[in-house]
Formats: sequence, structure tokens, C-alpha cells
Amino acid sequence: MLSARRCERWSVIAVLIVLSFPNAFAAPPTAVALHSGWRFRALNDKGHPGVEQWHAAEVPGLVQTDLLSNKLIPDPFYRDNEKSLQWIGLTDWEYQTEFDVDAATLARGHVDLQFDGLDTYADVYLNDAELLKADNMFRAWRLPVKDRLHAGKNTLRIVFHSPVMLMMPKVKALPVRLPTVGQVQIVSEEGIATDPYTRKSPYHYGWDWGPRYVTEGIWLPVKLIAWDDLRIDNFHIRQQKISKDEAQLWAEFDIVAAKSGDVSLTVDHDGATGKKIPAAEQKARLDEGLNRITIPFRIANPNLWYPNGYGAQTLYKFSATLSAGKGKKPLVEDRAELRTGLRSLELRRQPDQWGTCRRPRQARSQRR
Repeated sequence: MLSARRCERWSVIAVLIVLSFPNAFAAPPTAVALHSGWRFRALNDKGHPGVEQWHAAEVPGLVQTDLLSNKLIPDPFYRDNEKSLQWIGLTDWEYQTEFDVDAATLARGHVDLQFDGLDTYADVYLNDAELLKADNMFRAWRLPVKDRLHAGKNTLRIVFHSPVMLMMPKVKALPVRLPTVGQVQIVSEEGIATDPYTRKSPYHYGWDWGPRYVTEGIWLPVKLIAWDDLRIDNFHIRQQKISKDEAQLWAEFDIVAAKSGDVSLTVDHDGATGKKIPAAEQKARLDEGLNRITIPFRIANPNLWYPNGYGAQTLYKFSATLSAGKGKKPLVEDRAELRTGLRSLELRRQPDQWGTCRRPRQARSQRR
């Protein structure tokens, strides 16, 4: 009986400690790259032996490079192989992997899947539940998935649709079609260009300096990110005014907060020499949801970035730290880093030893 009472007493004390320090168990976000164990196959092609079977895939990567690695196609850049390999971009492809999730990850406040780049029309499934229909190669996608995960193995599957075949019936139905460059128009299926309607690199559809390969695949990293109360969603250094004497800068943040509260933001840089130098610090009150914060600061006598042939291409490393809680050592909730060069770009039309820069409209009128 005495032992039971002691255990009960210690349990009450432990609960009181946790309630007294609510941030004690919060932790910075953790990110795990999901790049291993991927495999791929064709979904609607029966004319090329072996492609409808599962094969190992490399992520990040593209279906053309995966086919080449598995010796399912010849060298795409040899002789006229370009012409015989156009079927790849007209086919739908499926990618799949499995990954483990532990109890500690599921205990975090939030768990997100982040795709830095999907090329291009992609249906994303997690444990057979559809999460996303992607339609833009140039953007990232971040999806909350905690309620779709379970402890142990989870299956991530992505179906990529041919951008040509997906868009073809839609373009055919339009009363007026958008123009494209001549080289693309010539090689477009049925003479109908679909590239102007797709958020995808135009050169994939052909150009005068390279072959035409309409790619599909997971072309940038995939991450599983776990976080609790706060995270830095975006960190950017805006350059207001740059000179040899001083750089006037703004550190711009997008911060996502699960609840309102007070935070501290610090910005450091390495002086382009590797030595950490404090640049700015600011306290802020965050609201639940997305918060945008700007911190002005200056760097005296900056090491500038110059184009090739005009000087050094010096890069600064900027670091940001987001902290919460009171006391001498507040809890670090998230960190972010970026590298950039300090430079300004101006269009000057003053007369010089080579003459005067005319406006384009004036130059055209003189040519007439």
C-alpha cells in the first residue's frame, strides 16, 4: 500500500512538472528524405517488352533515366534514337515506395509530406488514399498526412500522366489554339502543340539546341517532415540598397504557428569568410496560421558579388533561428539557411564613350 501511494505521488509530481514547462518536450522540425526503395512501371504500354513490370527507380530522377539504368531503352542521345523513344512521353507511369514511421514521429503535433518537384501531372496516394492531383512542375507541394499514417510500413504511390495525351483532347476542343515555337510545332503529335497549356519546361517539347524528350517523374526531393508548434515556411533576404560602403537588407519570413504566442527571431551571416556574425534580432507575437515578418538590418563594407570577369562571385551564408519560451535559453523551434550574393542591377542610359542607349521604340523608328 505504501509503495502504491509513493508511485501515485511521483506520478502527480511528474504531471505538475510537465504542466509547469509546456515547451519542455517540444522539438525542432525533423525531415526524413524518402529517396530509397522506389520502383516504377508503365501503366498503358504493351508494345515495349518489360516496361509494365516493376523495376528499380532512382529518386530524384526521371522515367527516361530510370529506363536507361534498367537497360530498357538504348542511349537516347545516340544517332536518331530520339525519334524511336517518343513513346515514353506518351505513356502513363507509376512510382511506388514503402517507408517506416515510428511512434515518436506520430506523436508529433504535425507530420507533412513535401514534394519539391513533380513532373508534371501526378496523382499522389498514401496508403491508397488520394492526397493530391499535381499539375505544375515548377512548384513544391506540402501536404498534412498525420491522420493518413500508421506505425510501421506505409506505402507512397504516384501515378504520372502523359502531359501530351492528357492535354490533347482539351486542346482539340478549343476554338482557338495558342501558338508555339516552330521547332515544337513541327514535331507535335497530330500537329497540335500542347506545351503552351502545361506548367512544364518548354524545352522538353523540343528546341533547336537539344532533343525532344517529354519527361515524367519525381525530379526533386521528397521529404517527411514532423513538427510541433512552429516552423519556418520560407526565409528570404531582400536587397534594398547595395553599395561598397553598405548593404541595406531585409530578412523576410513566412512562419506557420499551430497556436498564438511570443517568439524570437535572430539572423546571422558568415561575413563571406566563414565566421558567424550576428546581424539582427527581433521579438514578435504570432497568430495561429501563417505569419509574415520582416526584419531590417545592414552590413557595413560588404563583399559584393560580380559577374564573371568583373570580380569575385562572393556568396554570403545567412542563418535564421526561431525560438520560443522565456528564460535565458529559449527553446529553438526551427532553423533555416540560405546562400546569396550581394549585388545591385541598374539600367543606365547616360551617354558614355560608346554612345547613347536609345529606347527600343526609337530604335525601331530609325530602322524604318
